[in-house]
Amino acid sequence: MSAQPIPLHRRPRPATDQERLGAVETTIAYLNLPTARPLVVRDDAVHVVVVDTEQFGHWVYALGGDVNRAPAIDCASLWTLRTETPARPGRTKIAIRVHVLAICDEDVPTTLRHSEVTSA
Repeated sequence: MSAQPIPLHRRPRPATDQERLGAVETTIAYLNLPTARPLVVRDDAVHVVVVDTEQFGHWVYALGGDVNRAPAIDCASLWTLRTETPARPGRTKIAIRVHVLAICDEDVPTTLRHSEVTSA
């Protein structure tokens, strides 16, 4: 009988804010995704703001995820895409929240009206 080492399953250490920001910036650059202002790093995710629903759609089609629409107030509603960076070898996925303000009468693509959207 030979002794074999027991493999250790180590959890990856949590990414620092700078690493999370870098991962999202790399994703944005690689997929040529639009942003309207500097990214905001929070404990829950890296937050991205886009200008309109067309730009929001680019994020949905590139990364997929869950789309949430807040109730309309004064004929405006905040739409949020909950997604994450693509899988990277040896790295954890980074949560991303993409936000856009949509006016009630604005033309919103039909595919964005569903509560769940997944990438192809």
